[in-house]
Amino acid sequence: MTKKEVETLFRQHYAAMYRLARTILYDADESKDVVSDVFVRLLRGDVVVQADKMEGYLMMAVRNRCLDVLNHKSVREQVEKLFSQELKQHRIATRNEDDRLDRLMRYIERELPPLSQKILRLRFLREMSYEEVAQEVGVSKVTVYNHLSQSLQRIKEYFSKEQVKR
Repeated sequence: MTKKEVETLFRQHYAAMYRLARTILYDADESKDVVSDVFVRLLRGDVVVQADKMEGYLMMAVRNRCLDVLNHKSVREQVEKLFSQELKQHRIATRNEDDRLDRLMRYIERELPPLSQKILRLRFLREMSYEEVAQEVGVSKVTVYNHLSQSLQRIKEYFSKEQVKR
């Protein structure tokens, strides 16, 4: 199909095609895009249509393209909705984790002796080995082990009791 023939079809059928698209999509810009897409396919030669069936083809092509747009919108909206839900859940989980970490730090500072606090920080925050912690604090490895196991036991007991309360 020549460019001149497509221009003639455009002038003859654009208004009806646009009205159909607008009726289906309720969006002026998307409707214009749909009609343009149909004419672009004609210009590229993607489609060959008999002259006596051109009007029917154009209207059907607009309808089908509109349905594609609506289908794509539906999928996009579903993905956006799922993403939004996932993001909300992540925020809640992060907030809960931050809250639990704050409670843990307050408990350690409030309830554990200073030496146990220092050993916990060196072992878990600075990721030092038992031997490195022992050297840093000036105690034996066995003392480090004992402080860690007692501290962890107290923390577990406290938080398991707190879970029961909730």
